[in-house]
Amino acid sequence: MPSPLQIIKEQHGSKADLIAKIVPLIDAEDGESADDHKARLAHVANRKLLHLHALGQKVKGYGGRKTIVSRILELKKQSKDREYEAKLGKMSLGQIVDMLEALQYRARKPKKGHAKKK
Repeated sequence: MPSPLQIIKEQHGSKADLIAKIVPLIDAEDGESADDHKARLAHVANRKLLHLHALGQKVKGYGGRKTIVSRILELKKQSKDREYEAKLGKMSLGQIVDMLEALQYRARKPKKGHAKKK
């Protein structure tokens, strides 16, 4: 099994190239410049960078943070709850993606005891 560094070199070229791909996908902290954001990511472990890149791609596939939050509100039938929307907006990307995927799974899964009787 290849190490995280080997995966980075094979798929992205270098750690700096991977960081350059992650920066637009992952939001910077409040008041943090783009250069500070890159510098902070330079000290992150390779495995974590690979995880952040995968998470960023997943968020991009869903349409971004705002789209994920609105979809969660729809699935929970709380689309008019602005306080809950603000709370979701402050949660980490990993948390809201996990929440969305869990809600989508529950929406697809048939409920117990509601199977059609013959």
